[in-house]
Amino acid sequence: MKQGVIATAGFGVSPTSIFECGHEPPRMAPKTVAEIDKAAIRKLASHIRGQMIAPADPGYTSACQDWMGNLPQKPGLVVRSAGSDDIVAIVNFARDHELPLAVRSGGHGLRSTDGGMMLDLSGMKKIEVIGPERVANVQAGVKLADLDKATCAHGLATVLGECPSVGISGFALGGGLGRLMGQHGSLCDNLLSAEIITADGKVLEASAMQNPDLFWGIRGGGGNFGIATSFCLQLHPVGDVLAGELRHPISRVRALLRFFQDYMSAAPDSLDALIEIGSGVLQYAPDEQEPTVVINICCGGDLRAAEETVRPLRTFGPPMADTIRPMSYLAAQGLGGDLSALLRHTTPNYAGYFKTGFVTQLADDAINAVVAHCEKPPSSSWSVAFDHYLHGTICRIPTNEKAFSLRQPGYSFRLLSFQEVGQPDTSSAWVKSLHGALEPFSGGRIYLNYITDATPESVRTAFATNYAHLANLKKKYDPTNFFRLNPNVEPAR
Repeated sequence: MKQGVIATAGFGVSPTSIFECGHEPPRMAPKTVAEIDKAAIRKLASHIRGQMIAPADPGYTSACQDWMGNLPQKPGLVVRSAGSDDIVAIVNFARDHELPLAVRSGGHGLRSTDGGMMLDLSGMKKIEVIGPERVANVQAGVKLADLDKATCAHGLATVLGECPSVGISGFALGGGLGRLMGQHGSLCDNLLSAEIITADGKVLEASAMQNPDLFWGIRGGGGNFGIATSFCLQLHPVGDVLAGELRHPISRVRALLRFFQDYMSAAPDSLDALIEIGSGVLQYAPDEQEPTVVINICCGGDLRAAEETVRPLRTFGPPMADTIRPMSYLAAQGLGGDLSALLRHTTPNYAGYFKTGFVTQLADDAINAVVAHCEKPPSSSWSVAFDHYLHGTICRIPTNEKAFSLRQPGYSFRLLSFQEVGQPDTSSAWVKSLHGALEPFSGGRIYLNYITDATPESVRTAFATNYAHLANLKKKYDPTNFFRLNPNVEPAR
């Protein structure tokens, strides 16, 4: 569950109330597809190569569902684009008819709309790896696991998260945290260029040489400036890594968190590690039904040096289980993508709550809050995870060099709890309580792809001092805020 994987603050409730992120801001005169003349829609269909799916068509429900099978909203029309020409036609049609337009890639951070149009990029899956140049040309519908497989076949990789079904577009445009960020920065730091279709239907290349202001904005500014149809990404050599997990009993949680904070504060750039606590819905230990602490690591570079790096982790405790071993980088990426336990709970039989944030460090008071909540879990299915410690290269890049400004050491965290429907709602209060206790340690920051409630305040928090520059760019490239179904930057006035 990584890098903006879930755009929801609640589970197991009615589909229309699940999503807090991606809803349309109020409009003076909202329009729906149902209000559009049918002849105009038929004309649109004649100009695109992709598939158009209306509410009465077979496959409509599956086309609107998110990756968890929820139906957050019901678009008036879903269009599966076959290429840039289709996207231009859709943008022009939606703009000219004043229709809300939602865009999805992998579907983890699904933006949807009731009655408007939803553009689905998932069919655009071409990957071209140019090994000698260490670059990959990637279409917008590619998922992270497919890109890893393609690049690792050449002994190369870029900065990606471990969840295999996340789409490249939202991940890249929102920043992109992953195992290699200590060595190579975020994914948006490895973006060489992108094709962007703007609100006026123009197809632009954004790079250091062409439209450099737009290039600045799309590297961490989300989908505020247009629809990315393809990306050119920098790749890096990868060899075998030392990776795996350590499991500890919940009784050690306080000592482990204190040790983990001290250990990670001196971590080399080649090490990525995270810690997850809970039972029943753990991503890194989906089989674990008893309260457990799991540490997941991946360490690159020289394997003998990596062994020395992780030795303190392996000897502390000692752990109940230790699966750390040399493996390919591709195999290491596969260690974090098991969402089976979570998906078993995203059914009508369960209700739950989810919230994310950021902490600059695991200070003693933060640890005390986590321990206190772990001692009184809300149910048998809960998780507290401190993901991807930001350090190394990603933190050395100036905050204003790109739109992505989260350049300080710290952890993105996620809190999750489920209970069976019909039982008292203990989940939401527990999650909100722990989130509130951790908020004082945020440093006033949050990772854009981890926003679960895209209020104007949370968006400003994510962009920090870069917000004003982004608002000016928005005024230039999207003055009417056509691309608004996202963590939205409003055009400067």
